[in-house]
This record gives sequence, structure tokens and C-alpha cells, in this order.
Amino acid sequence: MDDDAIAWPAEDEEEATPESTEEAEAAEPSNDAHDEVEETSSNTPSESSEAADDLSLAKEPEPWTLPIRAAPILALQGEEVVEFPLSQRRDGRESTSLVMDDEVMRIVEARLDDDGIRRLNVRMALVKEHISGYSHTHLNLFQKLQNVWLGSIGAGLLMGVFFSQGLMALGSGGLFVFAGIAGLIMAQMDLHRLSFSDHGGRHDFYLSGWKQEPYLIHNSTALLGPAFVDFLRTSTLDTTHIDAVVENMRSPTPPPQALPSSEPVPQIAATSTALPPPSSAAPAVSSGPPISAEPTPALPPLPDPPSPAEISVIPPPPAGETPMLPPPPVGETPILPPPPVAIPPQPSLPPAPLPPAPLPPAPLAPLHPPVSKAQMDEDALWDDLN
Repeated sequence: MDDDAIAWPAEDEEEATPESTEEAEAAEPSNDAHDEVEETSSNTPSESSEAADDLSLAKEPEPWTLPIRAAPILALQGEEVVEFPLSQRRDGRESTSLVMDDEVMRIVEARLDDDGIRRLNVRMALVKEHISGYSHTHLNLFQKLQNVWLGSIGAGLLMGVFFSQGLMALGSGGLFVFAGIAGLIMAQMDLHRLSFSDHGGRHDFYLSGWKQEPYLIHNSTALLGPAFVDFLRTSTLDTTHIDAVVENMRSPTPPPQALPSSEPVPQIAATSTALPPPSSAAPAVSSGPPISAEPTPALPPLPDPPSPAEISVIPPPPAGETPMLPPPPVGETPILPPPPVAIPPQPSLPPAPLPPAPLPPAPLAPLHPPVSKAQMDEDALWDDLN
């Protein structure tokens, strides 16, 4: 029985053999995993060096061009906005813009500090859907009164120097000078008031032109009104015109060109031609028609006039004789003059009638009516009584 037990293993031992085989196979992948860990650990330094290079490139600041704007700064935060520049400083390191996205309208100040950091300052923010009005006012009263401020400074100086040296005169003169200087400073501020209305009322923003580019601030305030009217209609802010103004500021100013004349003036080239010196034997030129340079042919000499003795005197015809005309040549018909044409006498015109005799003058009317006989008798009776 013992030999059979040794020669034939039990069933439990047969079942344990596959389990040991599976354990060995499970142990082999652990070695493979160890090899993979070693490979990844060997590749980790190269990948970490590449990531460090990428971070170093990302940390390097990109160069920024002037003038500074708010839209590129907001794009770093993932905001896409429409920017309407309002003003900018002369050196371009600070600007004020109206930016608008799908929900909010903001007035933002962007500046580039000396440390190279760009900063934003939100001056006003309104909900886009609630905006219902806009107005612009140019506060140029101090500019209109510039002569008054200069006169105030002059009056203060005269009062403090040439008049009495009392404390009252000095104090009043100083007040005039101070008022004049304050007025001139306010005139240089060039203030503009931008007002926006919504459900909460009116919101004012004051835009100053102190040390600002005057070309941009004057054009932006003029173009913002029509653009905002279109925004109230379509809820879209159009920046085409202000972008053209900004692009015109960047382009250099072309030199003034001379206006072309309507008719080109021909330019005669000055040619120096040496004239031959006048000869001393040249005859004097008299005024008259031009003389041709061709030689004129010699004329034949004129015959001498006849002497008085050679002139034959023709005697007159005798009285009472008709001079005989020479006969016409043979073979030719004599041409007789036409007979005279009789002109009929003109009919005599009848004499003109005389004007009618003047009418006799009309008899003059009596100045007084004729006296009646009864009146004459009455007058005679009165004469007898007298």
C-alpha cells in the first residue's frame, strides 16, 4: 500500500500543481512591471526638461506696442470685446476706451506702468440690455472766457504793484491773479461729459483732454453719438469710423504737394549760342521790309529823256472842220454804241391841299344878365325922386 501511495500521487497534489504554475506566471509580470518602471524613470528627466523649457518660454513677456489698448489685455482673460477708443495720452502709455461684450458695457482705463505691467481700471459698468439713452456735453465755457482770465491776471498784477501797497490791495490783487490762473487751467482741461441712462437713472462720466491727444478725443466724441444711436437700434456697436481715425493717426503725415496747374508751362532750356561778332564793313540796316540774301539781277539802264527840240508839236485842227476818224480795220465789224434810251417823264404830283381855314372865335358869354325894362323904369323913378 505504501508503494502505491508513493507511485501514484494523490488528487490534492495534482490540483496544487496548476496553482503553483499560475503563481509563477503571476510572478513574471511583476518583473516586467519593474522593467517598465525603470524605463519610465529613465525617460522622466528628459520630459521634465522639455516642460521646464515650455514654462520658461511662457513666462517671457511678449513685447507690447503703443498705444496701449484694453481689448488685448482682456483677451488674456478670455474675454472677447468690442473696443471704442475715447482718448489716449500723447506718449501712448495710457488710454480710455468704451468696451462692450454680449452682456456688459464698461468704460475702462488701460495703462502701461514703468515696471512693464499692464493694468486696467474700470470706471463705469452698465448692463447692456438696460441702457436706454446717451448724451454728450462739451464743457468749453472756460475756453470761451479765456480773455477774461487773462484780463483778471493783468488786473491783479496792476492792483498789487502800481496801486497802494496795503494788505487789502495785495490780497485783492492776489485773488484776481489766482482766479485768472485757475480759469486758464480749466480751459486747458477740455472737459467732456458723457451721460448714459438706464433703469437706475443717469450716469455721468467726465472725459478730460489734459495731456491727451486732441485729434483722437475730438473725433471720438463726435463719432460716439451716431455709433451709440445705431447701438440702441441694433444692440451692436459699430467701430468702423473710429478704427479709421486710429489708423490715420498711426500712418505718417504725407508732405504737402503742390497743386498742379491747369495748363503746363513749357520750360525753355537755356542754350548759350555764341553770335558772330559784327563786322565793321557791314552796311547800316535801315528800317523797312526784310532784305533777302539772294543777289538781285541788274536792271537795264533807263534811256535818256528827249530834249525839248525833239518833241513834235501837233497843230490843232482848223476851225469848222470835223476831225476825220481813221477807218476801221478790214475784216472787222465796227461796234456801234447802243442808242440812248428815252426816259419817260415822271408824272407830276397834284399840289398838296391847303389846311382848312381857322374857325372864328366863339362869342363871349355876357358877364352880367341883361337889365330888364321894368328895372330901368324903376331906376329912372328913383333918379327923379332924388
